[in-house]
Amino acid sequence: MRDYREEFWKGLKELKDEIRTLTRELAELQRETDRRMRETDREIKEIFKELAKLQRETDKQLKETDRMIKETDRQLKELSLEVKNTTRAISELNGVWKSYSEKIMFDNIEDALKNAGFQDFAISKGIKRRKGDKEIEIDFLAVGDGYVVVLETKTTLKVKDVRKFVKKLKDKFLEFFPEFRNYRIYGAVVGINLQDGVEKFAFKNGLMVFRYKDNGEVEILNPEGFEPKDFGVG
Repeated sequence: MRDYREEFWKGLKELKDEIRTLTRELAELQRETDRRMRETDREIKEIFKELAKLQRETDKQLKETDRMIKETDRQLKELSLEVKNTTRAISELNGVWKSYSEKIMFDNIEDALKNAGFQDFAISKGIKRRKGDKEIEIDFLAVGDGYVVVLETKTTLKVKDVRKFVKKLKDKFLEFFPEFRNYRIYGAVVGINLQDGVEKFAFKNGLMVFRYKDNGEVEILNPEGFEPKDFGVG
């Protein structure tokens, strides 16, 4: 006859053994889980520590960057002020130099015009006229019998200066000086320094070209036989 009690107790023993084994495994798993959690917690703390350090360094760099930006802004403001002061000083110096050069030229332009073939004329300088919102300025104006010579002076004479002066003679002079409508109107440019090729460009446009020399004289540069253009015609 089969003994069920023996089988029961044997099965119960096996179950207890399995429970003990499972309990040991669970305990080991719990210890491993705790270890990993402690390790993870340590790693998280290290990460937060690094993040805090990085944040402090970032804050320091931001403060330094802000300081540098403020310092740069201050230097730029100082530089801007220096540039403005320098620009104003240069402008004032240019004004003084232009007035000085015009005086030198005025003192010598009469002989230069005579050497160019003009006689019995009167010279005026710094003439301004206005019509409405438009204005014209003539550096020197020599008026003779039936003719006028309009002179434009530049410290450094450039091609663009010649081009603007020719336009002034063609488009504006008689509008502002109608009393010279029946006069022969000649143009002349005067410079202390001349841009390369500017005299040839002026000759081509029918202008006389004068240059101030170191010894105080004003010389004419037009080639022999040159005939200045009459801007009062056409």
